Amino acid sequence: MIAALLGAAVLIGHQTLPPMDRDESRFAQASKQMLNSGDLVTIRFQDELRAKKPAGIYWLQSASAALFGDEDIAPYRLPSLLAMLLSIYGTYRIARTLYKPQRAVLAAAACGGALLVFAEAHLAKTDSMLMLCCLLQQFALMRIYQGWQNGRRLPYWSYMGVWLPMAAGILIKGPVAPLLALTTIAALSAWHREIRWLRLIRPLRGFVIVAALTLPWGILVTLATDGAFLDLAIRGDFVAKVQSGQESHGAPLGTYLLLLPLLLWPASLLLPRAISQASLLLTHVESRFLIAWIVPFWLVIELVPTKLPHYPLPVVPALAVLLVCAVDAPLAGKLNGKFSDLLRRYAGIGLEWAMLAAGPVLGMAMIWVALTYGGVTGGRAFAFAMMACAAIAGALLFGILWHRQGGIRHVAAVIACGAIFHFIVIAGLFPALSRIHLARAIDAQLHTMKTPPAAIAAAGIHEPSLVFTLGRDLLLVDGQEAALFLAEAPNGLAIIEQTQNAAFVTMADALQLDVLMIHQLEGFNMSKGSDVRIFLYRAAPFDPNAPKG
Repeated sequence: MIAALLGAAVLIGHQTLPPMDRDESRFAQASKQMLNSGDLVTIRFQDELRAKKPAGIYWLQSASAALFGDEDIAPYRLPSLLAMLLSIYGTYRIARTLYKPQRAVLAAAACGGALLVFAEAHLAKTDSMLMLCCLLQQFALMRIYQGWQNGRRLPYWSYMGVWLPMAAGILIKGPVAPLLALTTIAALSAWHREIRWLRLIRPLRGFVIVAALTLPWGILVTLATDGAFLDLAIRGDFVAKVQSGQESHGAPLGTYLLLLPLLLWPASLLLPRAISQASLLLTHVESRFLIAWIVPFWLVIELVPTKLPHYPLPVVPALAVLLVCAVDAPLAGKLNGKFSDLLRRYAGIGLEWAMLAAGPVLGMAMIWVALTYGGVTGGRAFAFAMMACAAIAGALLFGILWHRQGGIRHVAAVIACGAIFHFIVIAGLFPALSRIHLARAIDAQLHTMKTPPAAIAAAGIHEPSLVFTLGRDLLLVDGQEAALFLAEAPNGLAIIEQTQNAAFVTMADALQLDVLMIHQLEGFNMSKGSDVRIFLYRAAPFDPNAPKG
Protein backbone atom coordinates (compact mmCIF):
# COMPACT_ATOMS: atom_id res chain seq x y z
CA MET A 1 0.00 0.00 0.00
CA ILE A 2 2.78 2.44 0.93
CA ALA A 3 4.75 1.59 -2.20
CA ALA A 4 1.63 2.03 -4.36
CA LEU A 5 0.84 5.46 -2.92
CA LEU A 6 4.41 6.69 -3.19
CA GLY A 7 4.71 5.23 -6.69
CA ALA A 8 1.56 7.02 -7.87
CA ALA A 9 2.81 10.29 -6.38
CA VAL A 10 6.18 9.97 -8.09
CA LEU A 11 4.56 9.08 -11.44
CA ILE A 12 2.57 12.32 -11.31
CA GLY A 13 5.77 14.21 -10.59
CA HIS A 14 7.46 12.50 -13.54
CA GLN A 15 4.84 14.01 -15.84
CA THR A 16 4.70 17.52 -14.39
CA LEU A 17 8.36 18.24 -13.60
CA PRO A 18 10.32 19.53 -16.65
CA PRO A 19 13.82 18.22 -17.42
CA MET A 20 16.21 19.48 -14.76
CA ASP A 21 19.76 20.75 -15.19
CA ARG A 22 22.37 19.62 -15.34
CA ASP A 23 22.91 15.96 -14.53
CA GLU A 24 19.41 14.65 -15.26
CA SER A 25 19.22 16.15 -18.74
CA ARG A 26 22.74 14.92 -19.53
CA PHE A 27 21.81 11.37 -18.54
CA ALA A 28 18.52 11.46 -20.44
CA GLN A 29 20.03 12.95 -23.60
CA ALA A 30 22.90 10.45 -23.60
CA SER A 31 20.40 7.60 -23.13
CA LYS A 32 18.27 8.96 -25.99
CA GLN A 33 21.31 9.04 -28.25
CA MET A 34 22.25 5.51 -27.20
CA LEU A 35 18.76 4.33 -28.14
CA ASN A 36 18.69 6.16 -31.47
CA SER A 37 22.22 5.16 -32.49
CA GLY A 38 22.06 1.56 -31.29
CA ASP A 39 25.54 1.96 -29.78
CA LEU A 40 25.30 0.29 -26.36
CA VAL A 41 29.00 0.68 -25.57
CA THR A 42 30.02 4.31 -26.03
CA ILE A 43 28.19 7.07 -24.15
CA ARG A 44 27.91 10.47 -25.80
CA PHE A 45 26.23 13.79 -25.14
CA GLN A 46 25.77 15.25 -28.61
CA ASP A 47 29.21 14.54 -30.13
CA GLU A 48 31.09 14.73 -26.83
CA LEU A 49 32.28 11.58 -25.06
CA ARG A 50 30.46 11.40 -21.71
CA ALA A 51 32.90 9.61 -19.43
CA LYS A 52 31.19 10.32 -16.12
CA LYS A 53 29.46 7.05 -15.27
CA PRO A 54 29.46 3.46 -16.61
CA ALA A 55 26.86 2.31 -19.10
CA GLY A 56 24.44 0.53 -16.74
CA ILE A 57 22.05 3.42 -16.10
CA TYR A 58 22.02 4.34 -19.80
CA TRP A 59 21.01 0.79 -20.70
CA LEU A 60 18.11 0.93 -18.25
CA GLN A 61 16.95 4.38 -19.35
CA SER A 62 17.26 3.47 -23.03
CA ALA A 63 15.19 0.33 -22.48
CA SER A 64 12.51 2.36 -20.69
CA ALA A 65 12.47 4.95 -23.49
CA ALA A 66 12.21 2.20 -26.09
CA LEU A 67 9.07 0.92 -24.36
CA PHE A 68 7.37 4.19 -23.45
CA GLY A 69 8.72 6.78 -25.90
CA ASP A 70 11.97 8.69 -26.15
CA GLU A 71 10.82 12.32 -26.50
CA ASP A 72 9.45 13.12 -23.03
CA ILE A 73 11.58 13.04 -19.90
CA ALA A 74 9.21 10.78 -17.91
CA PRO A 75 10.27 7.39 -19.41
CA TYR A 76 13.91 8.09 -18.55
CA ARG A 77 12.88 8.57 -14.92
CA LEU A 78 11.11 5.23 -14.57
CA PRO A 79 14.22 3.22 -13.55
CA SER A 80 14.65 5.60 -10.60
CA LEU A 81 11.05 5.01 -9.53
CA LEU A 82 11.41 1.24 -9.86
CA ALA A 83 14.59 1.36 -7.78
CA MET A 84 12.82 3.41 -5.10
CA LEU A 85 9.91 0.95 -4.86
CA LEU A 86 12.22 -2.07 -4.64
CA SER A 87 14.31 -0.25 -2.03
CA ILE A 88 11.18 0.31 0.05
CA TYR A 89 10.46 -3.41 -0.05
CA GLY A 90 14.08 -4.22 0.72
CA THR A 91 14.01 -1.88 3.71
CA TYR A 92 10.90 -3.68 4.96
CA ARG A 93 12.66 -7.05 4.63
CA ILE A 94 15.67 -5.83 6.60
CA ALA A 95 13.45 -4.25 9.25
CA ARG A 96 11.59 -7.55 9.70
CA THR A 97 14.79 -9.04 11.08
CA LEU A 98 14.50 -6.57 13.98
CA TYR A 99 10.84 -5.65 14.37
CA LYS A 100 7.29 -6.88 14.11
CA PRO A 101 5.45 -6.19 10.82
CA GLN A 102 3.91 -2.89 11.94
CA ARG A 103 7.27 -1.33 12.75
CA ALA A 104 8.87 -2.83 9.65
CA VAL A 105 6.21 -1.08 7.54
CA LEU A 106 7.02 2.15 9.36
CA ALA A 107 10.72 1.73 8.52
CA ALA A 108 9.84 1.22 4.85
CA ALA A 109 7.66 4.34 4.92
CA ALA A 110 10.45 6.31 6.61
CA CYS A 111 12.81 5.31 3.80
CA GLY A 112 10.43 6.04 0.92
CA GLY A 113 9.13 9.21 2.57
CA ALA A 114 12.57 10.71 3.22
CA LEU A 115 13.12 13.92 1.27
CA LEU A 116 16.33 12.65 -0.32
CA VAL A 117 14.85 9.33 -1.49
CA PHE A 118 11.60 10.85 -2.73
CA ALA A 119 13.39 13.59 -4.66
CA GLU A 120 15.91 11.27 -6.33
CA ALA A 121 13.07 8.98 -7.50
CA HIS A 122 11.94 11.88 -9.70
CA LEU A 123 15.24 12.25 -11.54
CA ALA A 124 16.73 10.31 -14.44
CA LYS A 125 20.05 9.71 -12.68
CA THR A 126 22.09 6.91 -11.18
CA ASP A 127 21.50 7.44 -7.48
CA SER A 128 18.20 5.65 -6.81
CA MET A 129 19.41 2.60 -8.71
CA LEU A 130 22.72 2.70 -6.85
CA MET A 131 20.82 2.75 -3.55
CA LEU A 132 18.95 -0.40 -4.60
CA CYS A 133 22.15 -2.21 -5.64
CA CYS A 134 23.81 -1.29 -2.35
CA LEU A 135 20.76 -2.39 -0.36
CA LEU A 136 20.67 -5.81 -2.06
CA GLN A 137 24.40 -6.25 -1.56
CA GLN A 138 24.25 -5.26 2.10
CA PHE A 139 21.19 -7.40 2.82
CA ALA A 140 23.00 -10.48 1.53
CA LEU A 141 26.09 -9.55 3.52
CA MET A 142 23.95 -9.11 6.64
CA ARG A 143 22.47 -12.59 6.18
CA ILE A 144 25.97 -14.05 6.02
CA TYR A 145 27.04 -12.08 9.10
CA GLN A 146 23.91 -13.24 10.97
CA GLY A 147 24.64 -16.84 10.05
CA TRP A 148 28.20 -16.56 11.32
CA GLN A 149 27.16 -14.90 14.58
CA ASN A 150 24.34 -17.36 15.24
CA GLY A 151 26.25 -20.47 14.14
CA ARG A 152 23.69 -21.10 11.41
CA ARG A 153 24.63 -22.81 8.16
CA LEU A 154 23.59 -20.81 5.10
CA PRO A 155 22.86 -22.07 1.59
CA TYR A 156 26.05 -22.51 -0.41
CA TRP A 157 25.06 -19.88 -2.98
CA SER A 158 24.45 -17.15 -0.40
CA TYR A 159 27.67 -15.38 -1.34
CA MET A 160 26.26 -14.70 -4.82
CA GLY A 161 23.82 -12.25 -3.23
CA VAL A 162 26.77 -10.02 -2.32
CA TRP A 163 28.69 -10.08 -5.58
CA LEU A 164 25.91 -9.88 -8.17
CA PRO A 165 24.45 -6.60 -6.83
CA MET A 166 27.99 -5.30 -6.40
CA ALA A 167 28.70 -5.93 -10.07
CA ALA A 168 25.44 -4.17 -10.98
CA GLY A 169 26.40 -1.27 -8.73
CA ILE A 170 29.77 -0.98 -10.48
CA LEU A 171 28.04 -0.82 -13.86
CA ILE A 172 25.73 1.87 -12.46
CA LYS A 173 28.19 4.11 -10.62
CA GLY A 174 31.66 2.69 -10.40
CA PRO A 175 33.36 1.93 -7.06
CA VAL A 176 30.66 3.08 -4.59
CA ALA A 177 29.12 -0.36 -3.95
CA PRO A 178 32.50 -2.09 -3.39
CA LEU A 179 33.54 0.78 -1.11
CA LEU A 180 30.39 0.33 0.98
CA ALA A 181 31.01 -3.42 1.33
CA LEU A 182 34.66 -2.80 2.23
CA THR A 183 33.88 -0.24 4.95
CA THR A 184 31.18 -2.48 6.43
CA ILE A 185 33.39 -5.57 6.47
CA ALA A 186 36.31 -3.61 7.93
CA ALA A 187 34.16 -2.24 10.75
CA LEU A 188 32.71 -5.66 11.66
CA SER A 189 36.11 -7.36 11.48
CA ALA A 190 37.62 -4.69 13.72
CA TRP A 191 34.72 -5.06 16.18
CA HIS A 192 35.17 -8.82 16.46
CA ARG A 193 38.94 -8.84 15.85
CA GLU A 194 38.27 -11.66 13.44
CA ILE A 195 38.56 -11.98 9.65
CA ARG A 196 38.05 -15.71 9.17
CA TRP A 197 34.30 -15.15 8.71
CA LEU A 198 35.12 -13.52 5.36
CA ARG A 199 35.60 -17.02 3.95
CA LEU A 200 31.79 -17.23 3.94
CA ILE A 201 31.56 -14.58 1.22
CA ARG A 202 34.18 -16.42 -0.91
CA PRO A 203 36.20 -13.37 -2.01
CA LEU A 204 38.14 -15.04 -4.85
CA ARG A 205 35.03 -16.40 -6.51
CA GLY A 206 33.34 -13.06 -5.91
CA PHE A 207 36.10 -11.17 -7.69
CA VAL A 208 35.78 -13.56 -10.63
CA ILE A 209 32.02 -12.97 -10.78
CA VAL A 210 32.39 -9.20 -10.64
CA ALA A 211 35.14 -9.24 -13.26
CA ALA A 212 33.10 -11.50 -15.57
CA LEU A 213 30.12 -9.13 -15.40
CA THR A 214 31.91 -5.77 -15.61
CA LEU A 215 35.07 -6.30 -17.66
CA PRO A 216 33.38 -7.05 -21.02
CA TRP A 217 31.89 -3.58 -21.24
CA GLY A 218 35.11 -2.07 -19.86
CA ILE A 219 37.15 -3.77 -22.58
CA LEU A 220 34.69 -2.83 -25.34
CA VAL A 221 34.53 0.85 -24.35
CA THR A 222 38.32 0.97 -24.04
CA LEU A 223 38.72 -0.40 -27.57
CA ALA A 224 35.99 1.87 -28.95
CA THR A 225 37.54 5.04 -27.50
CA ASP A 226 41.24 4.08 -27.57
CA GLY A 227 41.28 4.18 -23.78
CA ALA A 228 39.92 7.74 -23.57
CA PHE A 229 36.72 6.77 -21.72
CA LEU A 230 38.34 5.08 -18.72
CA ASP A 231 41.07 7.71 -18.58
CA LEU A 232 38.51 10.51 -18.36
CA ALA A 233 36.29 8.55 -15.96
CA ILE A 234 39.09 7.74 -13.53
CA ARG A 235 41.29 10.82 -13.71
CA GLY A 236 38.78 13.43 -14.80
CA ASP A 237 35.86 12.41 -12.59
CA PHE A 238 36.69 10.02 -9.74
CA VAL A 239 40.16 11.30 -8.81
CA ALA A 240 39.03 14.93 -9.21
CA LYS A 241 36.22 14.40 -6.68
CA VAL A 242 38.53 12.75 -4.19
CA GLN A 243 41.28 15.35 -4.48
CA SER A 244 39.18 18.53 -4.38
CA GLY A 245 35.65 19.91 -4.51
CA GLN A 246 34.73 19.19 -8.13
CA GLU A 247 32.65 21.75 -10.06
CA SER A 248 32.41 24.09 -7.03
CA HIS A 249 30.78 21.36 -4.94
CA GLY A 250 33.34 21.45 -2.14
CA ALA A 251 32.15 21.70 1.46
CA PRO A 252 33.73 21.25 4.91
CA LEU A 253 33.80 18.18 7.12
CA GLY A 254 30.46 17.69 8.90
CA THR A 255 28.32 19.02 6.06
CA TYR A 256 26.25 15.84 5.75
CA LEU A 257 25.72 15.68 9.50
CA LEU A 258 24.28 19.20 9.43
CA LEU A 259 22.10 18.35 6.43
CA LEU A 260 20.84 15.07 7.90
CA PRO A 261 17.68 16.53 9.53
CA LEU A 262 16.60 17.86 6.12
CA LEU A 263 17.72 14.89 4.01
CA LEU A 264 15.79 12.39 6.16
CA TRP A 265 12.89 14.69 7.00
CA PRO A 266 10.35 13.92 8.41
CA ALA A 267 11.75 10.67 9.88
CA SER A 268 14.69 12.66 11.26
CA LEU A 269 12.37 13.48 14.18
CA LEU A 270 13.38 10.07 15.58
CA LEU A 271 17.10 10.68 15.27
CA PRO A 272 17.92 11.97 18.81
CA ARG A 273 16.25 9.07 20.61
CA ALA A 274 17.72 6.56 18.15
CA ILE A 275 21.20 7.89 18.94
CA SER A 276 20.50 7.49 22.65
CA GLN A 277 19.82 3.79 22.01
CA ALA A 278 23.24 3.18 20.42
CA SER A 279 24.65 1.09 23.27
CA LEU A 280 21.57 -1.16 23.20
CA LEU A 281 21.71 -1.45 19.41
CA LEU A 282 25.29 -2.68 19.50
CA THR A 283 24.24 -5.73 21.51
CA HIS A 284 22.07 -7.05 18.65
CA VAL A 285 23.60 -8.74 15.62
CA GLU A 286 21.33 -7.05 13.07
CA SER A 287 21.50 -3.51 14.43
CA ARG A 288 25.28 -3.85 14.91
CA PHE A 289 25.54 -4.66 11.23
CA LEU A 290 23.41 -1.63 10.34
CA ILE A 291 25.69 0.64 12.36
CA ALA A 292 28.71 -0.85 10.57
CA TRP A 293 26.85 -0.17 7.31
CA ILE A 294 26.31 3.50 8.16
CA VAL A 295 29.15 4.94 10.22
CA PRO A 296 32.34 4.06 8.26
CA PHE A 297 30.80 4.98 4.90
CA TRP A 298 29.50 8.22 6.38
CA LEU A 299 33.01 9.09 7.56
CA VAL A 300 34.37 8.43 4.06
CA ILE A 301 31.90 10.73 2.29
CA GLU A 302 32.48 13.41 4.92
CA LEU A 303 36.23 13.22 4.21
CA VAL A 304 35.80 13.44 0.43
CA PRO A 305 36.13 17.13 -0.54
CA THR A 306 33.34 17.01 -3.13
CA LYS A 307 29.96 17.15 -1.39
CA LEU A 308 26.64 16.47 -3.11
CA PRO A 309 23.32 15.89 -1.29
CA HIS A 310 22.75 12.44 -2.80
CA TYR A 311 26.03 10.90 -1.57
CA PRO A 312 24.44 9.49 1.66
CA LEU A 313 21.75 7.57 -0.29
CA PRO A 314 23.46 4.13 0.02
CA VAL A 315 23.02 4.24 3.82
CA VAL A 316 19.51 5.73 3.98
CA PRO A 317 17.71 2.32 4.17
CA ALA A 318 19.88 1.32 7.14
CA LEU A 319 19.23 4.69 8.80
CA ALA A 320 15.48 4.28 8.30
CA VAL A 321 15.53 0.85 9.96
CA LEU A 322 17.53 2.08 12.95
CA LEU A 323 15.36 5.19 13.43
CA VAL A 324 12.30 3.04 14.09
CA CYS A 325 13.88 1.74 17.30
CA ALA A 326 13.16 5.19 18.77
CA VAL A 327 9.37 5.10 18.32
CA ASP A 328 8.68 4.09 21.92
CA ALA A 329 12.10 4.84 23.38
CA PRO A 330 12.18 7.18 26.39
CA LEU A 331 14.10 10.43 26.37
CA ALA A 332 17.72 10.06 27.42
CA GLY A 333 18.78 11.15 30.90
CA LYS A 334 16.68 12.12 33.93
CA LEU A 335 15.25 15.31 35.40
CA ASN A 336 16.07 14.16 38.92
CA GLY A 337 19.61 12.90 39.12
CA LYS A 338 23.20 13.78 38.35
CA PHE A 339 24.11 16.81 36.33
CA SER A 340 25.16 14.56 33.44
CA ASP A 341 21.70 12.94 33.44
CA LEU A 342 20.06 16.37 33.46
CA LEU A 343 22.31 17.53 30.62
CA ARG A 344 21.49 14.49 28.52
CA ARG A 345 17.79 15.05 29.14
CA TYR A 346 17.74 18.64 28.00
CA ALA A 347 20.14 17.92 25.12
CA GLY A 348 17.73 15.23 23.89
CA ILE A 349 14.75 17.57 24.17
CA GLY A 350 16.63 20.34 22.38
CA LEU A 351 17.65 18.03 19.54
CA GLU A 352 14.10 16.78 19.10
CA TRP A 353 12.82 20.34 18.81
CA ALA A 354 15.61 21.05 16.34
CA MET A 355 14.42 18.09 14.25
CA LEU A 356 10.86 19.43 14.41
CA ALA A 357 12.13 22.86 13.34
CA ALA A 358 13.48 21.37 10.11
CA GLY A 359 9.90 21.30 8.83
CA PRO A 360 9.16 25.03 9.26
CA VAL A 361 12.60 25.81 7.79
CA LEU A 362 11.63 23.84 4.68
CA GLY A 363 8.27 25.60 4.58
CA MET A 364 9.81 29.07 4.73
CA ALA A 365 12.31 28.05 2.08
CA MET A 366 9.48 26.97 -0.23
CA ILE A 367 7.66 30.30 0.21
CA TRP A 368 10.88 32.15 -0.63
CA VAL A 369 11.44 29.92 -3.68
CA ALA A 370 7.88 30.57 -4.90
CA LEU A 371 8.20 34.34 -4.49
CA THR A 372 11.66 34.49 -6.05
CA TYR A 373 11.38 32.09 -8.97
CA GLY A 374 7.63 31.92 -9.64
CA GLY A 375 7.76 34.41 -12.50
CA VAL A 376 4.63 34.52 -14.65
CA THR A 377 3.25 31.52 -12.76
CA GLY A 378 4.14 33.00 -9.38
CA GLY A 379 0.55 32.91 -8.10
CA ARG A 380 0.27 29.19 -8.74
CA ALA A 381 3.70 28.61 -7.21
CA PHE A 382 2.75 30.53 -4.09
CA ALA A 383 -0.49 28.54 -3.77
CA PHE A 384 1.48 25.29 -3.88
CA ALA A 385 3.94 26.69 -1.33
CA MET A 386 1.07 27.43 1.07
CA MET A 387 -0.33 23.93 0.56
CA ALA A 388 3.12 22.56 1.35
CA CYS A 389 3.19 24.64 4.52
CA ALA A 390 -0.16 23.15 5.53
CA ALA A 391 1.37 19.67 5.22
CA ILE A 392 4.30 20.83 7.35
CA ALA A 393 1.87 22.16 9.96
CA GLY A 394 0.31 18.69 10.12
CA ALA A 395 3.73 17.06 10.52
CA LEU A 396 4.62 19.56 13.25
CA LEU A 397 1.37 18.91 15.13
CA PHE A 398 1.76 15.12 15.07
CA GLY A 399 5.44 15.48 15.94
CA ILE A 400 4.55 17.46 19.07
CA LEU A 401 1.93 14.85 19.99
CA TRP A 402 4.54 12.11 19.61
CA HIS A 403 7.01 14.08 21.73
CA ARG A 404 4.41 14.31 24.52
CA GLN A 405 2.56 11.00 24.21
CA GLY A 406 4.70 8.66 22.10
CA GLY A 407 3.09 5.99 19.92
CA ILE A 408 3.63 4.60 16.47
CA ARG A 409 0.49 6.23 15.04
CA HIS A 410 1.79 9.73 15.61
CA VAL A 411 5.08 8.88 13.92
CA ALA A 412 3.21 7.34 10.98
CA ALA A 413 1.15 10.52 10.68
CA VAL A 414 4.31 12.64 10.66
CA ILE A 415 5.78 10.55 7.85
CA ALA A 416 2.51 10.72 5.89
CA CYS A 417 2.39 14.52 6.18
CA GLY A 418 6.02 14.68 5.09
CA ALA A 419 5.30 12.57 2.01
CA ILE A 420 2.39 14.87 1.12
CA PHE A 421 4.75 17.84 1.46
CA HIS A 422 7.29 16.23 -0.88
CA PHE A 423 4.57 15.47 -3.43
CA ILE A 424 3.20 19.03 -3.41
CA VAL A 425 6.65 20.57 -3.73
CA ILE A 426 8.04 18.33 -6.48
CA ALA A 427 4.90 17.69 -8.54
CA GLY A 428 3.30 21.12 -8.00
CA LEU A 429 5.61 23.87 -6.78
CA PHE A 430 8.76 23.15 -8.79
CA PRO A 431 6.94 22.85 -12.15
CA ALA A 432 5.29 26.21 -11.41
CA LEU A 433 8.64 28.02 -11.05
CA SER A 434 8.64 29.44 -14.55
CA ARG A 435 11.83 31.47 -14.06
CA ILE A 436 14.03 28.40 -13.68
CA HIS A 437 12.58 26.36 -16.56
CA LEU A 438 14.28 28.23 -19.38
CA ALA A 439 14.25 25.35 -21.86
CA ARG A 440 10.50 24.92 -21.44
CA ALA A 441 9.91 28.66 -21.97
CA ILE A 442 12.04 28.70 -25.13
CA ASP A 443 10.34 25.58 -26.49
CA ALA A 444 6.92 27.09 -25.80
CA GLN A 445 7.93 30.18 -27.78
CA LEU A 446 9.07 28.04 -30.71
CA HIS A 447 5.66 26.39 -30.82
CA THR A 448 4.01 29.78 -31.42
CA MET A 449 5.92 30.28 -34.68
CA LYS A 450 4.02 29.85 -37.93
CA THR A 451 7.04 28.18 -39.52
CA PRO A 452 9.48 26.35 -37.25
CA PRO A 453 13.18 27.12 -37.73
CA ALA A 454 15.18 24.78 -39.93
CA ALA A 455 18.09 24.80 -37.48
CA ILE A 456 18.83 26.31 -34.07
CA ALA A 457 21.99 27.61 -32.43
CA ALA A 458 22.42 28.70 -28.82
CA ALA A 459 25.07 31.11 -27.54
CA GLY A 460 25.73 31.60 -23.83
CA ILE A 461 23.01 29.19 -22.73
CA HIS A 462 24.38 25.68 -23.18
CA GLU A 463 22.29 23.89 -20.57
CA PRO A 464 21.66 20.16 -21.15
CA SER A 465 17.90 20.64 -20.65
CA LEU A 466 17.87 22.82 -23.77
CA VAL A 467 19.64 20.09 -25.75
CA PHE A 468 17.20 17.44 -24.50
CA THR A 469 14.19 19.64 -25.26
CA LEU A 470 15.27 20.93 -28.70
CA GLY A 471 17.25 17.88 -29.89
CA ARG A 472 20.86 16.78 -30.27
CA ASP A 473 21.27 18.86 -33.48
CA LEU A 474 21.14 22.07 -31.44
CA LEU A 475 24.40 23.94 -32.09
CA LEU A 476 26.18 25.22 -28.98
CA VAL A 477 28.22 28.22 -30.08
CA ASP A 478 29.36 31.67 -28.97
CA GLY A 479 27.88 35.01 -30.03
CA GLN A 480 30.06 35.49 -33.11
CA GLU A 481 29.47 31.95 -34.31
CA ALA A 482 25.72 32.44 -33.86
CA ALA A 483 25.80 35.41 -36.27
CA LEU A 484 27.76 33.34 -38.78
CA PHE A 485 25.19 30.58 -38.33
CA LEU A 486 22.30 32.90 -39.22
CA ALA A 487 24.20 34.16 -42.25
CA GLU A 488 24.55 30.58 -43.49
CA ALA A 489 21.10 29.44 -42.36
CA PRO A 490 18.72 32.41 -42.82
CA ASN A 491 15.76 30.20 -41.88
CA GLY A 492 17.44 29.35 -38.61
CA LEU A 493 16.98 30.62 -35.07
CA ALA A 494 19.66 32.00 -32.76
CA ILE A 495 19.13 31.80 -29.00
CA ILE A 496 21.43 34.41 -27.47
CA GLU A 497 22.10 34.91 -23.77
CA GLN A 498 22.76 38.51 -22.76
CA THR A 499 26.48 38.00 -22.11
CA GLN A 500 26.90 36.93 -25.76
CA ASN A 501 24.52 39.49 -27.24
CA ALA A 502 27.08 42.26 -27.91
CA ALA A 503 29.40 39.87 -29.74
CA PHE A 504 26.45 38.55 -31.75
CA VAL A 505 25.26 42.04 -32.81
CA THR A 506 28.80 43.20 -33.65
CA MET A 507 29.43 40.21 -35.90
CA ALA A 508 26.00 40.55 -37.53
CA ASP A 509 26.80 44.18 -38.35
CA ALA A 510 30.18 43.17 -39.76
CA LEU A 511 28.45 40.62 -41.98
CA GLN A 512 25.82 43.21 -42.96
CA LEU A 513 23.26 40.72 -41.73
CA ASP A 514 19.88 42.20 -40.89
CA VAL A 515 18.55 40.29 -37.87
CA LEU A 516 15.24 40.63 -36.09
CA MET A 517 14.78 39.97 -32.38
CA ILE A 518 11.45 38.16 -32.23
CA HIS A 519 11.25 37.52 -28.51
CA GLN A 520 13.10 38.00 -25.24
CA LEU A 521 12.64 36.32 -21.88
CA GLU A 522 14.15 36.56 -18.43
CA GLY A 523 14.82 33.83 -15.93
CA PHE A 524 17.29 32.23 -13.56
CA ASN A 525 19.98 29.77 -14.57
CA MET A 526 20.18 27.28 -11.68
CA SER A 527 23.41 25.73 -12.95
CA LYS A 528 25.25 29.05 -12.91
CA GLY A 529 23.27 30.60 -10.06
CA SER A 530 22.60 33.83 -11.91
CA ASP A 531 19.78 35.78 -13.52
CA VAL A 532 19.76 35.65 -17.32
CA ARG A 533 18.11 37.45 -20.20
CA ILE A 534 17.70 35.54 -23.44
CA PHE A 535 16.98 36.88 -26.92
CA LEU A 536 15.61 34.95 -29.88
CA TYR A 537 16.83 36.17 -33.28
CA ARG A 538 15.98 35.33 -36.86
CA ALA A 539 17.18 36.80 -40.11
CA ALA A 540 14.95 39.74 -41.01
CA PRO A 541 13.58 38.34 -44.32
CA PHE A 542 11.88 35.63 -42.32
CA ASP A 543 9.75 38.01 -40.27
CA PRO A 544 6.55 36.06 -41.21
CA ASN A 545 7.86 33.27 -39.00
CA ALA A 546 7.66 35.46 -35.95
CA PRO A 547 5.21 34.53 -33.17
CA LYS A 548 1.50 34.80 -33.87
CA GLY A 549 -0.12 37.95 -32.59
